[in-house]
Amino acid sequence: MRPSLERLFGKSREFPLEITLSSGDKHIIPHPDYALVHPKTHDLILFPEDGDYFSIAINPDQIVSIRPLREAKSA
Repeated sequence: MRPSLERLFGKSREFPLEITLSSGDKHIIPHPDYALVHPKTHDLILFPEDGDYFSIAINPDQIVSIRPLREAKSA
């Protein structure tokens, strides 16, 4: 999952993203600056804009889906 996460963060046009976890929790990543992949653990580290947390570490195995919140533009 790590290489695909890093590729996804390189495409700023795909943001904002919604990540759904196996627990049913959903997190919004408004921009690539709000997330990173930890170099040793390969966890996804999120920095939420609001809420009670400064950061959230997510094991990539717990990610069920990642989808852009914007509709794709048709040609």
